Amino acid sequence: MIDRLKKQLANDGTCTACWSNLRDPQLAGAFARERYDAVVLDMQHGFHGDESILAAIAVILAAGKSPIVRIPVRRWDLAERALDYGALGVIAPMTNTVEDAQAFAKVMKYSPLGTRSHGPRYAASLFDIDSSTYLRESASCTLAFAMIETKEAYDNLDGILGVEGIDGVLMGPSDFSISVRGKVDPDAYGPDSVKLVEDVAKQTRAAGKIAAAFAIQADHANLVHKFGYRLIAVSLDGSVIKNGAAADFEGLDFL
Repeated sequence: MIDRLKKQLANDGTCTACWSNLRDPQLAGAFARERYDAVVLDMQHGFHGDESILAAIAVILAAGKSPIVRIPVRRWDLAERALDYGALGVIAPMTNTVEDAQAFAKVMKYSPLGTRSHGPRYAASLFDIDSSTYLRESASCTLAFAMIETKEAYDNLDGILGVEGIDGVLMGPSDFSISVRGKVDPDAYGPDSVKLVEDVAKQTRAAGKIAAAFAIQADHANLVHKFGYRLIAVSLDGSVIKNGAAADFEGLDFL
């Protein structure tokens, strides 16, 4: 269903996600078959590329979950590709200005709202709908998330939220804390930035848009949910594998 992510987040609903850095589509599919509502395929700092997101999106959708893609910085062409492959959400990192948000929003929507190039057939087939239906419904069902991860973005937040076609923002807490503190070492959700993180959610919700956050520790996820963030990355694939491997060795008395 093309509206699955939109429905999940409607009426203050919460959507949990696993953040996928490793490019194996079968691995992304394995996470989609667990309790996560969505899987974020990372093309910026993760290792996903054009071919892996094409394969992974289909597997995630087949598992009944929502595929979301984070593109590299200002790679608007890849935003269009991700949508053509069936992504239900796209995250644009380092959206620092209104102009950044406008450029992102344009490629995410078909005319007359934007400039997304016409090529709906494959994505439509994944949702078992015809191209005309996809063209109509994708305007509201494929979501554009502007990533807020600098003090500049925070200062421009009101303007970014006011851009038509931006459906929500995603808090990148590590980069945000670096920018706010002026120090190279991140302190995600630390005392120097946490009040601003809370304010981002407050402003976003007041604008009638979706607040999302990267929070892969349980205490951080609980905190941002309390702040009003509703699309929350609660796990990172590499960490899940590491923790699972460690658990396998607990209780072994021959090592």
